[in-house]
Amino acid sequence: MDTDLNSRWLTPPLRRTRIAGWCLLVVLTGSTLAFPQAGAAQGRSTNPAALKLLQSNHQDLQVAYFEQLRSLQNYCLEHNLQDGIAEIARFQAPLDRKQILISSLPAKPEPEIPLDLAPEARHWRTQLRYQRKEYGRQLYLLSRRSLHAGCPAYAFDLIRELVVHDPDHEKARELLGYVKHGDEWMSPYAKKMRLKDYVWHSQFGWIRRAFVDRYVAGERNVNGKWMSADKEASIRQDFQHAWEIETDHYIIRTNYSLERGVELGLALEDFYQFFHQTFVGFFTEPEQLQKIFDGTARMNSRTAKPYLVHYYRTREEYVERLEPVFPAIKATNGIYLTGDRTAHFYHDPQSAGEDTLFHEATHQLFYECQQMNRPIAEYGNFWIVEGIACYLESFRRNQGEFAVGDPGHIRFAGARMNFLDKSYYVPLPDFTEMRSQDFQGAPVAVLAKNYTQAAGLAHFFMEYDGGRYRDALVGHLAQIYSADARKRQYTQGLDELTGVSFTDLDRQYGEWMKELRAADIARLSRANSATEAASGN
Repeated sequence: MDTDLNSRWLTPPLRRTRIAGWCLLVVLTGSTLAFPQAGAAQGRSTNPAALKLLQSNHQDLQVAYFEQLRSLQNYCLEHNLQDGIAEIARFQAPLDRKQILISSLPAKPEPEIPLDLAPEARHWRTQLRYQRKEYGRQLYLLSRRSLHAGCPAYAFDLIRELVVHDPDHEKARELLGYVKHGDEWMSPYAKKMRLKDYVWHSQFGWIRRAFVDRYVAGERNVNGKWMSADKEASIRQDFQHAWEIETDHYIIRTNYSLERGVELGLALEDFYQFFHQTFVGFFTEPEQLQKIFDGTARMNSRTAKPYLVHYYRTREEYVERLEPVFPAIKATNGIYLTGDRTAHFYHDPQSAGEDTLFHEATHQLFYECQQMNRPIAEYGNFWIVEGIACYLESFRRNQGEFAVGDPGHIRFAGARMNFLDKSYYVPLPDFTEMRSQDFQGAPVAVLAKNYTQAAGLAHFFMEYDGGRYRDALVGHLAQIYSADARKRQYTQGLDELTGVSFTDLDRQYGEWMKELRAADIARLSRANSATEAASGN
């Protein structure tokens, strides 16, 4: 019986230094349905001219908006309204187009502006609210134009920017997966749980409202019986009786701790939200997206079955449980197995990072877009399967702010070093011809460099020129993961989907590497200047 799996490989265990992710693609029975049919962008090339025009229109809107904010800020300066100056400044920062940024949204709608404020204070607040909502309205119209132009990724970039300025824009909230319940914005799943009288607790996850005080006091309910937290922990150490934490899209089973399971659930839900918005063209057909933007259809915010994650107390248990199905498990620090459609991890006290978690989550989300098991990239284009997972290792969460694609991430820095300093680069025509066995069968040193190049190229296709090639890459991935065997066999190349030759794409990638290196040098120079200034030199 064959096995289809994606895993994370390390150098020899004693060194414990991760070098790459390895994906073996064969098939085992057993399936689950996750997203709708993948492949919205299949067979479509991007229109760079249309995207350029949209970006230009966006910039014009932003310039006009910022000018209005500066005028309002000058009003606050004239009247010495310091709170107004600070509040307006929050909305004046242009977005960093070298990475994708997402801000968390408030659960509560913005309150009405009080009527009893002083005239000057009420004026700036009223004007700021108006300008923000007007900018949001214009961004929404531009997002619909973007969708009509065949640029769904850019359309959702605009939606994400919109809600920063107008977090109560109902259509944008709906597009991002929110519903209104009482006086709060929340996910449909959270609404369902609230209606069952469950509440979300940062330590215990979803819990009956009536249980909260007893849980805080150290009691636990296990199969209808109350006991101490310590007694429950002793029972849960056996993975057969592990804690089970359910979130909007995941079920996490762990015998480490309930609290850690909840932390993983929060991290994975943050990642899922970003992922589903960024790759919306992968999961939703253009006609369905159009209906959603037009208001005649709703986003599918809940998978048919939740994604399964197992998190073990120790590395030893992880190895013991998985070695029978994957003999080389000792060389991994996380693995997604398509045979059981489960992502497996273990508690590592030496590593607090989430890179592996997001890498394997990427494999899981892409693969489980279909009910059927199937080989992936068996005819070529394997690099992007691991490249996009390596790219998404850069996903970062910081107090409600989320970002992916930071050029300083180790994967991308390594790509620049290999390309610029070591002159290592496999041209795209040769790189795309590699099948899984060609890519993975390379010597370890070459394999590591190829994974690094794959990460760098994924970063390039996602971020270059304001996301110029992002929709083409999404369409490419949709064909690679398609349920249609012919689409997988005759996957369109990124040259065809972008309308740019591989020769020109290779050249643009080299320019991108140099541009990012120049930015590295500039950052280092600024940091050195700041250090010297602080030391008085």
